[in-house]
Amino acid sequence: MEIRRYLRLILRWWWLLVVSAVIPMVVSYYFTSEQLDLYQAKATIMVGTSLQNPDPELGQMSLSNTLAAAYAELVRQAPITEAVIERLGLERTPEKLATQIAVAIRSGAYLLEIWVTDTNPEAAALIANALADELIRRSPASGGGDPEQQEFIRGQLEELKAKIGSVGGEIDDLTSSLSDLTSAAELQAAEDRIAALERVKTTYQGIYAGLLVSYRAESPNTLSIFDPAVVPQWPIPSKTNLIVAVAGVAGLGLALGAIFLMDYLDTSLRWEEDGVQSIVELPVLGAVPRVSRKATVLSGNLWGPVAEGIRALRTNVFLMCPDHPFGTLLLTSPSSAEGKSFVLANLAVALASTGKRVIVVDADMRGPSLHEFFDLPNVTGLADALSNDEADGEMFSVALQETGFDNLYLLSAGRPPRDPTKLLTSPRFPALLEFLKGQGDVILFDSSPVLGSPDATVLATLAEGTILVVSVGLSRRELIQQAKDRLLAQRGVSLLGVTVNRAKLGGSHYYYYSSDQRGKEPKRKSGDAAWLTLGEAAAFLGVNKATVRRWCKAGRLTTHRSGMRLRVSRDDVEHLMQVQTSNQSIEGDAEA
Repeated sequence: MEIRRYLRLILRWWWLLVVSAVIPMVVSYYFTSEQLDLYQAKATIMVGTSLQNPDPELGQMSLSNTLAAAYAELVRQAPITEAVIERLGLERTPEKLATQIAVAIRSGAYLLEIWVTDTNPEAAALIANALADELIRRSPASGGGDPEQQEFIRGQLEELKAKIGSVGGEIDDLTSSLSDLTSAAELQAAEDRIAALERVKTTYQGIYAGLLVSYRAESPNTLSIFDPAVVPQWPIPSKTNLIVAVAGVAGLGLALGAIFLMDYLDTSLRWEEDGVQSIVELPVLGAVPRVSRKATVLSGNLWGPVAEGIRALRTNVFLMCPDHPFGTLLLTSPSSAEGKSFVLANLAVALASTGKRVIVVDADMRGPSLHEFFDLPNVTGLADALSNDEADGEMFSVALQETGFDNLYLLSAGRPPRDPTKLLTSPRFPALLEFLKGQGDVILFDSSPVLGSPDATVLATLAEGTILVVSVGLSRRELIQQAKDRLLAQRGVSLLGVTVNRAKLGGSHYYYYSSDQRGKEPKRKSGDAAWLTLGEAAAFLGVNKATVRRWCKAGRLTTHRSGMRLRVSRDDVEHLMQVQTSNQSIEGDAEA
């Protein structure tokens, strides 16, 4: 189940995953493609003289490796880079040049490799060789410790080398001339001369060897060029594909992490297709998919998904007590905009279709909306019945409106009163409830949200059963739990279970009575004009402007356009009001 849940989550946010992968890939490709080709040149330095020594010492070999690591650090230091910049006339800072240098140590061969990367191949080779020369020049064996002494020894070595060569040449000449001599005296003199020259040559070679040892007293700390840098012919292979792939994977990983984090932090209600038996330990009575209003029972679609969900809800509720079916039911929700009025209106139609006489009472006097579902005005209703102190006992003048569905009547909320809770807790409300039970078989109450005003808890104590309507993606589990606890904290409340609304994605949104019309009384202009604005007509009928405009298009109200403004016939508005008033009178006479 966890795997399926994560798969559904990925399928839900597939577009975010695609965008999160594509955008970094496009951006990285743009920047990498804009970069110039890079060339890399390598200069190799040998550290120590172990490889030239026929009998190298182990200590010298180990010391050469240590010195190689030290020189690897020095090659990127400011004194070396500054000297190279000055020698080559480079227009860059030592810090910038240091970023172009890479060093590798071949410890087994006592080699130090200096790699230089540059957009110019010639510059890369020049810089690499200059760095190697500068590093050798600053090493102790090159005279870095005592320059004058080292220079003198170098001169003496050159002079001795020339003398050894001259003496060697003279010895060769004398040796070759021995075959031409005939007298014993001349032959003896030549041999004596050769022996003397040999002694001189040996002396020169001894002095040369001594000076050379002095010149290279610390052979492990000797640096020499092993392989100079050459101009590279080809640029470094581009890593564009790798960079783009890594950017895409990184973006995808971040998006997945964000999605899973949001899912972990999201406590809103989820609905899995394989079914949920309970929510916050309350049984699920039904699930209504989220579809357009055209696919609802109200529109006459008796076989759509909403109709099936509503019939399942109706069956589950009345199968709880088949011998004693509920006479009064309250449908409420933890918070607003969760679709309780939508579910109640459709449930009322489904109940009425079974032959029961159903009365729908809009007890949400703070935000009435049921009249909008049945396309009826909201002139007088529950608030007026409870506010009328002149009615005696069980005699009520209740404006029950025909809804257009057989056996289904609506008691709208009426004009929003100042204190709806006071009316619901008045002694008149239980009497009104008994009166309505005599008028119908099932009374369905719509109330304000549980976590708002106390109206829902008051109604829950009077109703035989209460159903909590929750919405997928909107209701939060902690709020559902709070609503449950608040209802069950009242004595006499029978919380039957929950109904899940918007169980599937779709497009259906319903709204409460516009807040700017609550409590406002319609104002008549002086002269009692024959035409009303849309706002004035809406105020008279207790509906919003959209409903008045729809009635005008349907020909239910006569309209007149004055400039850019649409006006409504006052006579038609008053006729609608009289129709409801006459219905109220008929109900009162029938009861009498």
